[in-house]
Amino acid sequence: MTLSAAGTRRVAVILQAGTAAGIGWQLTLQAGWSWPAALLAGVVAVLAGLAAGIGLAFAMTLRGTGVAHHHRPPPAPAALGSGRLPLRLAEIIRCFANEYIAVFRMFNWLQPFCAHRRYVPPAAPFAARQMPTVLLVHGYACNHAVWLDLQPALAAAGYPCEAIDLEPVLGDLDDYADVLRRHIGQVKANTGQPPLLVCHSMGGLVARAALARAGENLGAGVVTLGTPHHGCALARFGAGRNARQMRCGSPWLTALAKAETPALRTRMVSIFSWHDSISGPPCTSWLDGAQHKALAGIGHVSLLRDPRALAAVVEALAALRTTAS
Repeated sequence: MTLSAAGTRRVAVILQAGTAAGIGWQLTLQAGWSWPAALLAGVVAVLAGLAAGIGLAFAMTLRGTGVAHHHRPPPAPAALGSGRLPLRLAEIIRCFANEYIAVFRMFNWLQPFCAHRRYVPPAAPFAARQMPTVLLVHGYACNHAVWLDLQPALAAAGYPCEAIDLEPVLGDLDDYADVLRRHIGQVKANTGQPPLLVCHSMGGLVARAALARAGENLGAGVVTLGTPHHGCALARFGAGRNARQMRCGSPWLTALAKAETPALRTRMVSIFSWHDSISGPPCTSWLDGAQHKALAGIGHVSLLRDPRALAAVVEALAALRTTAS
């Protein structure tokens, strides 16, 4: 049996709780602590471990640890480079704290326990019928619940939204692309117009693969959010075929880039942070021929809830609609 993303996350939450309880139990046996104090210490230890993991991810991603020089992404134009300046101490603390909260909320609450929640409908249903559907495509080892913080902003802008779950969790990006391509076709057939895609992280690669296979036929515009278009330094530590395909310089990424036409790239907007904690090394979200919006001081999961990122997504969708009309 293959666990879903929600099931995997529930197992992870149980393991964290078990670890905290185990630490507390040992403290009561070995150090004579009272059970409440020992349990609190166990919880603090687990939370500190999460903080250490996030900090390590930031450090390895921003340095591009383990990525050979010939596999590093090309530099972005100087016009987008101002956000790469070092952050001040207060900005570093804020960026880390926001990412910590986002990671804990996303992986310990939204994904494991809130996948049943419905998306917010547009405020004006009649007007929404004239708007293109926004199809939401999540990232690695996630599910549609990752959009619960961002989707209300899309509904407020008038967009009806749908989401797709990419399964199995550790599957092949080409298989995901086939599923997404069919879903895009269904939305187009049901509404009479192609959807706009908003994709986080790995989801952007899946969208590119789906459109490259369909050519100009689907006509969908794509907004990617923190997508590692040139690969991800941390992918070499990930499990599954999809993680191997996302490694910097992988044959899959090379083949994808060759399969795309310049016309497809013009229908893409890449929104990214110079201080992403997962999608790196820096410039990996730069895609030649696409449009770009560079942000700063925002971690990878924080892109799904930071007000600056939400505003950038709504702005990018409006630009794609204008281009299509």
